[in-house]
Amino acid sequence: MTHLTGNGRIRLERRIYWYAGEGTDNRVDRWLGIADAGLSLLARELCCLTSSGKSFRKAAAKLQKLAQIEVSAELLRTVVEAEGMAMLDARRQAWLKPQWDASDCAVPRTGKTQVLVGADGVMVPVVTAAEKAKRRAGRKHVRRRPKARRPVRRHRGADEKWKELKIGLFYDAAKERSYAFATTRDREEFGRQLRHEAGKIRLGQADQKFSVTDGAVWIRRQMRTRLPMLDEMILDFYHFAEHVAETSGVCWGLETAESKNWTRKVLHRAKHEGPLVVLQEISAAKASLRAAAKRKALSKLEQYMAKRVEMMDYPRFLAAGFDIGSGPTEAKCKTVPSRLKGSGMRWNLPNAEAMAALACVEQSDLLDPWWTQQRQQVA
Repeated sequence: MTHLTGNGRIRLERRIYWYAGEGTDNRVDRWLGIADAGLSLLARELCCLTSSGKSFRKAAAKLQKLAQIEVSAELLRTVVEAEGMAMLDARRQAWLKPQWDASDCAVPRTGKTQVLVGADGVMVPVVTAAEKAKRRAGRKHVRRRPKARRPVRRHRGADEKWKELKIGLFYDAAKERSYAFATTRDREEFGRQLRHEAGKIRLGQADQKFSVTDGAVWIRRQMRTRLPMLDEMILDFYHFAEHVAETSGVCWGLETAESKNWTRKVLHRAKHEGPLVVLQEISAAKASLRAAAKRKALSKLEQYMAKRVEMMDYPRFLAAGFDIGSGPTEAKCKTVPSRLKGSGMRWNLPNAEAMAALACVEQSDLLDPWWTQQRQQVA
């Protein structure tokens, strides 16, 4: 039997025993770390490390140069996606946990423990059911020699070419600890997972716990219902600034001095005087303008704020030492799906989720604990 190891392929010949009522005795395979996939732990680890940031074809070439392991891009893909699915299952079963909790997140200046929560969604390219049907129809016309094959699990295609990957994040005030997860499932399932993952870090035991998000309605609903222990839900200040700048451009022109001055004044008053003062500023601006398009833009900003007033008490948040920017979440929304959004890439939904799980484990500094846990299981 041929197996892939950290030093290339080797052929192993050994006896496998089977006992009625007890099944197969493969203790030698377990000791070698090849019982499940026919690959050694080191080979699987190297496959994952080389594939996290580039295409499988390029990763296979890199793997051959760095570790003298010659493997096809297709086999590499199979190995890495299987490992990602194992990580995803371990997270859901709570076998894979962050190496920190709320008690580790003390703020030096106050001594209080503080945990921040973020959430966002990004679109990733997936294979549709129509595309799968077309591919399978084409394969029927290709004549092949009959040979024994392992049954292949066929994934169902998606209904759209793009699916939202929802990302959740827990982190401390110093940004030294973070724990991310991701799912392609619906918003309710994301909320259930958010609650489940919050329990792993003991979110409810933090002295200060709050979310900083872009204010999307579905995120607010999940935060409110799944994490009722949150002290505050804060609207990311930079998302609010984008709305103000967009409105200012409509009313006074893009990049004009008047537009920049109004934007600067509104943001300063929002940060130091609060949302009610800003609403008064918008009302005054609307009264001074006659163009319907300009008044409509101001009304839109006014409505946006009115729905999120409780999330915009920035003077109080800053006085309490709370962060009002969602920078860590925005960063994860770039790094976690980056492997999925390469040129020409399209993914089965389970495989997309598996690759996202691998990225989250890496971004959460859990790769070493994961492989250590795998070695302990083998031993």
